[in-house]
Amino acid sequence: MNKFSKISTALGVAMIPMTSAHSENETMDNVHKMMIQDTAKAAQFFENELNFKTNPHGVKAVLDGKIKNVTIVDLRTAKDFSEGHIPGAVNIPFDEHKGFDGNETSFEKLRKDGYNYVYCYQLLCNLGQKAAKKFASLGYPVKEIVGGYQSWKEANLPIEQ
Repeated sequence: MNKFSKISTALGVAMIPMTSAHSENETMDNVHKMMIQDTAKAAQFFENELNFKTNPHGVKAVLDGKIKNVTIVDLRTAKDFSEGHIPGAVNIPFDEHKGFDGNETSFEKLRKDGYNYVYCYQLLCNLGQKAAKKFASLGYPVKEIVGGYQSWKEANLPIEQ
């Protein structure tokens, strides 16, 4: 198996053999060019990440007054919220809103004149994404707090009960 065959097999790509007019090096250069990232799309992707996500330190900047006009929204159950949450957060429990798949058209605790930073349980919990999608579709500016409540606790930031 030559280099070209190994690469096409590893990529899971069925490649048509090149004519003898092309060398193996030319073929390898073409395969490499196909694998190079579209940097314009990458720049847009990371801009979107910055526009639509934050982390515990971004939330701490809100608590410290460095970022204004933000409502912090805890999406966990009311029971979990009562056991501890990010200071100043409001609770909009997912289990009282059909996992944000319901027919609601407004949420009185949210704001439209600033951001709503939403969080759920942990990094792999998708409640934050579901709620963010619902809220944004209703005209509420929103960011997801990546890592949820678990990342807040792991950063040893203050907890309110």
